[in-house]
Amino acid sequence: MSDDGVQRFERLPADLRNELPEGRRVDRDRLEREIRAVSASPVVTAVLEVADAAMLVLNRERQVVGFNSRVPDVAAAEDVLGLRTGEALGCVNAQGPGGCGSVPACERCGALGAILACERRGRPVEAECVIRTERSPERTYEFDVRAVPVTVEDTRFTVVSFRDVSAEKRREALEQVFFHDVLNTVAGLRGWAERLRRAAVDPHACERIDFLAKRVEREIQDHRALLLAESGTLVPQRAPLRTGQLVREVADIFSVHPAARDRRLELGPELDDVELVSDRSLLQRVVVNMVRNAFEATPAGGAVGLACVREGRVVRLSVRNASAMPPEVQARVFQRSFSTKAARGRGLGTYAMKLFGERYLGGEVSFASSPQAGTVFTIRLPA
Repeated sequence: MSDDGVQRFERLPADLRNELPEGRRVDRDRLEREIRAVSASPVVTAVLEVADAAMLVLNRERQVVGFNSRVPDVAAAEDVLGLRTGEALGCVNAQGPGGCGSVPACERCGALGAILACERRGRPVEAECVIRTERSPERTYEFDVRAVPVTVEDTRFTVVSFRDVSAEKRREALEQVFFHDVLNTVAGLRGWAERLRRAAVDPHACERIDFLAKRVEREIQDHRALLLAESGTLVPQRAPLRTGQLVREVADIFSVHPAARDRRLELGPELDDVELVSDRSLLQRVVVNMVRNAFEATPAGGAVGLACVREGRVVRLSVRNASAMPPEVQARVFQRSFSTKAARGRGLGTYAMKLFGERYLGGEVSFASSPQAGTVFTIRLPA
């Protein structure tokens, strides 16, 4: 069982391989009785119709006795009923004389593993499965598969859903390639900017190139971290750090940041330098998002305050601005994609604060807002 709770079958365990029926199927009369029983069940029928994934209902011999309209490339019931899973889906490995489950390649099939494990254990089982079809046009599907036991008229069946995640998998692969290539390009840009700076060729221009390269790199890293965090695959890199250095780094970022134009960042008056063990990069992202959010809510000429206070065994990093949030905004402030700005693609800053700060850093992210005190965002972490 993986960390995300999905059972993945690299190869069927021996006890499940021994349960593969060698061509055994039910007679036509029993098959028709099972089809009628499933079609007469209002609960099973409702589940099939409401599901947003392809679904098959299988008997103990893994033959289809019910299905929904989302099963790909199916023209009529006679094209599916009585077949096994791979046969119903057009899998290339199910086209031989023995049908689905009869060739060595089937031993690595996630769908087959989930179905057999569900029948054996009597509880839901999930897996991932890749199916290549011979139907025209030939296609390869990547499915998240979930098998669930159900009883109809004292007979045990297995309901199997197939959610096509092919597009998600392709997007994830492309994102990883994109991040890798772009970060390599930015690293090269920074290297050349440093060479120009050392050669004293217009130092101001070199500084600007270096600053912009660092900003692009930081934005890409932030976006990648958010995607990994949402997918549950982000691994924090914990190490000792000092909050004083972290605060200085944040101040350096906003010394030339567009959001801080015509505004100022005030450090303190409470500014404890505390050592703690955390992921420096993620914590910096949380604080940077707090400061940027505060600057965006501050009119020209205004100030944003950044403080760090040790409170017993807790470190409190807080960012204050003088503007108060309306109650309707406060109710949704940590909601993904919610933003008071009109531009598309906004609404991730405060959401990311909460996600990184609590799920991955083990802290507590909160805010308080009133007309008298303004708005203060806070992250509390173990010292």
